[in-house]
Amino acid sequence: MQDAIDNDHALTSRKAQELAAYWHKLAKTADGIPSRTAFDPIAIPSALPSVFLIERLDADTYRFRLLGTDFAERGVIDLTGTLLKRSEVAHDQSPIFAVLDRVLDTPCGLHILGVEQSEQGRQSLVEYVAFPLSDEDGASRFVVGSGSPLATLGYDDEETRYGPLIEVRDLREIPLSLPEQGAA
Repeated sequence: MQDAIDNDHALTSRKAQELAAYWHKLAKTADGIPSRTAFDPIAIPSALPSVFLIERLDADTYRFRLLGTDFAERGVIDLTGTLLKRSEVAHDQSPIFAVLDRVLDTPCGLHILGVEQSEQGRQSLVEYVAFPLSDEDGASRFVVGSGSPLATLGYDDEETRYGPLIEVRDLREIPLSLPEQGAA
């Protein structure tokens, strides 16, 4: 499953591994970044509850298209349909815009260890993976990923407003292309 992920990008959670393997399978078929229409979350049923899909509408605005049920079970508000506007948040208040921009503008996959905060204030160390998907014109416009908790860190009463990701602790790019067979 991790053929496309080298040792520097080893994924901890099974759901992250499954999503990465599925994305790379689609990328191989598409010979590049897969289209949003090719991505069928039902094809990865055990990972589906941890999957998110976010669309960039314009340079200032993203929309959550899907937020799996695992997030709700962790106490994260269902953001499906919610708009995230860069102009409504100070740059240092939410790392989500930098993460989404990097996936789409590079384009690249990302392996992220971050802190997620639930509505009840529980802060967890979470492993996220994120990959680009293209629109019907071939432009990278969607980010698909998954989030899996690794450990509870503690609690904080401070309200989060722009998504559950409140801190990025480690961020690494994941190669988008499959390694060549027999390459050195």
